[in-house]
Amino acid sequence: MAAKIKLRIARFTFCLRNTLRALLFGFATFISNNLLKPSDGCPDEGWFIPKDWSRFLCKRSTTTIKYLILVIGAISSIFPLYVMFVTAVNGWGPVTWLPLNPRWENFIYAWNYMQYPPLWRALQNSIIVSVSRTLLVLFASSLAAYALAMYKFRGSRVVFWVILSTMFMGSFRLIPVVPGVITLIPSVMLMFWFGWLDTYWALIIPGFVNAYSVFLLRQYMITIPDEMLEAARLYGCSEFGLFWRITLPLCKPALAAIGLINFVWNWNDYLWPLIVISDDNMYTVQLALSWASPSGPLGGALLTLATLPLIIFAIITQKYLVKGLAGLGYIRG
Repeated sequence: MAAKIKLRIARFTFCLRNTLRALLFGFATFISNNLLKPSDGCPDEGWFIPKDWSRFLCKRSTTTIKYLILVIGAISSIFPLYVMFVTAVNGWGPVTWLPLNPRWENFIYAWNYMQYPPLWRALQNSIIVSVSRTLLVLFASSLAAYALAMYKFRGSRVVFWVILSTMFMGSFRLIPVVPGVITLIPSVMLMFWFGWLDTYWALIIPGFVNAYSVFLLRQYMITIPDEMLEAARLYGCSEFGLFWRITLPLCKPALAAIGLINFVWNWNDYLWPLIVISDDNMYTVQLALSWASPSGPLGGALLTLATLPLIIFAIITQKYLVKGLAGLGYIRG
């Protein structure tokens, strides 16, 4: 089933790419044959482009469109961050898009503005929850992915498809095809029965395994040659040693990509902490900002301080993120 779906996607991509190339080739041919050829053989009355150049124009047009799409995507991603930063360093008057006298003291005011809870406390809670939950996701998901990728046992495909089916349940909150409210109330009741309300356990344990990470890691691990693992077995390496010493180091790019995705998701999670946390000292950054309700330069400074750990983490893992996405098949070199 998975091979058929992959084949259909490849066929659709191939047809779409050829259609785009045909349209660009026809457009370039029309320009070279009709709009840009000279009248009455006089080169001074128009630019002459040979027909052989139409393919060159088509290739250049395709490259230009690709870079144009990338530039538009980059600008649309960076512009909200730029607006947030510019708002943070402006005064309370009209916003200046190129501030010549930035007010860096706004960040000090923002740091001292939040007292219940303090901003440092909310940042600490978010870092503890996000890092702990991301590490648990990577460890548990890599174990499940290793078993599904390296061992062929009866019912392995059934287990794999059952895990994939949970991707459509809102409890994992990564691909919420089914609304998360369906499993929200049972999850809160479990936290109440365990006595985990207003604790780190309620923020870390639920959802520390998700099918999305298992699927991506499994797809990455099946590319590892079996001969490498067999050679390690001949030298007396244990099964856990194969997983810990050989497989995981080879999966560092995929682990970095999945870790970044989960870290960002856990950092921005708002609904679940809102339900299970009522103690001010346990607030995460998102809850603290919602209760502070800042606006103007103060709000921009608070948002900048809250986003800064994500930016630093993304810069650190950028190298491995690109390699991981390339290995998972999302980027082609």
